[in-house]
Parts: sequence; C-alpha cells; structure tokens
Amino acid sequence: MPWMIQKSDQCPAARPYAVIKESDGSVEGCHESQEAAEKQVAALYSAEGEESRKYEDINFTPPEGVRREAKKGLAWREEHGRGGTAVGVARARDLSNGTSISPSTAKRMKSYFARHEVDKQGEGWSPGEEGWPSAGRIAWSLWGGTPGQRWANKLVRQMDAEDNRSADMSMERRDFEYADEDKLVVEQRSDGTYVIRGYAVMYNRLSVPLGGFRERIMPGAFDEVLKRSEDRVDLVSYFNHDANIMLGRESSGTLRVWSDDRGVGFEVNPPKSREDILELVSRGDVKGASFTFQLRGPNSETWVEEDGMPIREVRSASIYELGPVVQPAYLETSVSVAKRSLEAWMARQDVPEVQERAGFPSVLAKIKAAILRSL
Repeated sequence: MPWMIQKSDQCPAARPYAVIKESDGSVEGCHESQEAAEKQVAALYSAEGEESRKYEDINFTPPEGVRREAKKGLAWREEHGRGGTAVGVARARDLSNGTSISPSTAKRMKSYFARHEVDKQGEGWSPGEEGWPSAGRIAWSLWGGTPGQRWANKLVRQMDAEDNRSADMSMERRDFEYADEDKLVVEQRSDGTYVIRGYAVMYNRLSVPLGGFRERIMPGAFDEVLKRSEDRVDLVSYFNHDANIMLGRESSGTLRVWSDDRGVGFEVNPPKSREDILELVSRGDVKGASFTFQLRGPNSETWVEEDGMPIREVRSASIYELGPVVQPAYLETSVSVAKRSLEAWMARQDVPEVQERAGFPSVLAKIKAAILRSL
C-alpha cells in the first residue's frame, strides 16, 4: 500500500509534512520535516512487510465474485452519481482489478460490512423499490458486496487462527519446586469454604539448569499486566497443568492473584469435587507450582553471564495460567522460545566490540560448550 509525502493543510503549521495513503488520501501522520516523514514511511513499509510475511499462507487476492460486485458498484456510481466515498471508490478499483489487499484492509472491510448491515433495511436496497439502487446499496457493492463480506469474514477468521497459533508458539511454561518456607497451604474461611494459598512465581530465584542456561524472574515482571483493570487476560488455575482439572478463574471470583516483593501469589477456591486436591496439598504431596507466560515487548528480557552460565532475566511478561503441581518437571519443549533468544544473544557476543564491552570473551567458549552438551 504506497504512501506519499507532501505538505498538507490537514496538518498543524508546526508539522506541515504529511504522510498520505495514496489509495484513499488519508493522512497517516504529520511531521516537522521531510526526513521525519520519510522515517514514518519506512516504518509503515516495514510493518506491512512483517504483517504480510506473518500471513503468507493466506490468499488475499479478491475472488471473482468480489471483483464482479466491485465493478458493478463502480458502474452504478458512474450512472447514478451517488453512493460511497473516495475511500469506497478506491477500494472498488483495487478489488475490481484483482489487486491483493493487505491484512489491515481485510479487517477494515469486515468492520465496514458489520457497520453497514443496517443499510439493508433502507428503501431502494432491493430491485423494484423506489430509489433502486440506493446510495447504501451502491456503497455496499463498492466494498465487494455480499461476496466481499463473506470473503473478508473468512480472511479475518484465518488471521485470527494464525495469531492464536503464533501466540501458542511463543507461550512458555515453567515449574518450580517449593522450598520449605514456600509450601502451599489450605485455609478455611469463615463461610466454611476452603482455599489453597501460596506462590506460583518466586522473584529473583535462580531456576534449575534449563538445557544450557538458567533463568530468574525479576521483581515486578508481571506488575503491568496484573494492575490493568481493562483488556486483561482472564487468569485461570489448573492442577498439574491439566485444563480438565480447573481449580478457579479470576472472572468468576474463585481465583485471586497478586504481585508483591516475593513473587506472584494466588488464592483459589477449588470446587467441592476437588476435595482430594485439598487433601494432597494439606499432606504436603504437592511439591511445586507452575505458570504459563509470554514475553511483552522488546525489553522484556536480558541475558547475563554468571559463573560461566548464561542467565536469562525475565523483566516484563504476561501471565495466563498458574497452579499447583505434584511433581515439578523440566520439559524441553517449554523452553524453545528462550533457547531461540539464547542463540541470538550468543551470536551477538561473537561481535568483537560487544565481547570486549561485556567482558565475556573468557567465558564464551565455556558457555557454548555447555549449550552443546545439553542438546
């Protein structure tokens, strides 16, 4: 989707250089200088390229039915002089020519059809009615009509599925074994109900070796997510990682989660059918806890070296699930994301100036050897 740069009266006088989308004339940003505007254009092209690569298995070329409907909309608008906007006309031209649309355009198409579904109730929507075809009917065709609606909905479903798959691939899960002072406890409330209380994440605690590296969760790593009141993940608690053994959920009030100086604590009210789990915790048979998380943003982790071992420090992450486990275990698949990050970090240490600044040359060989031994 090309962009152009020109001075525009749609921008403030102090920032006259506008980045304009050629397809519909909309202003994407206003800047003080041509150079600043060029930087935005470069970022837009980069983002579009990343988005396209993400959905490279999805076909964004308009099907024949969509192309026919867009051509009909253009012909109607030419004949009747009504219907649609400059954006709709630009969209129709691209669709009628069979030009592949961007993922963001597919989402806009879906939103357009959802907003204008009500137009079908207006006079002149169907043949034989006065005012046929109405302005709304013409605009509907410009966006690809009902075939375009079905196609856009399909594309968004495919993109959502890909987003979910990508999210699943970037999810990480960790188990840790309780020290004596960290053990879960069962408490009875005044209303006679029982809760399991303890910590699912311990800050500043070094993990067991995880296949060539170790890890620590830094204080406050989950604070930004846990403090949000809106657009927050609905946390759940499972027993032994098993989604079929749910203990509680935040949205139902049966799970409460907080972050303090020690870590991420939780309190969950298991259903009455899980009294056996209460007994296991009370007897001390439950040896640890588990949590599922995902890094947030470019500064979400750092790597350091301690005693010849790479240490991953998690500084910002989202948490999705937590709960008690009978026997904490290290799973190779649960650290695949971290291992890719480790490999990238190791590659950067091979740059001489980085090595010299970080002071790592003397230990790099040991680190690499440790990684190779673990594979």
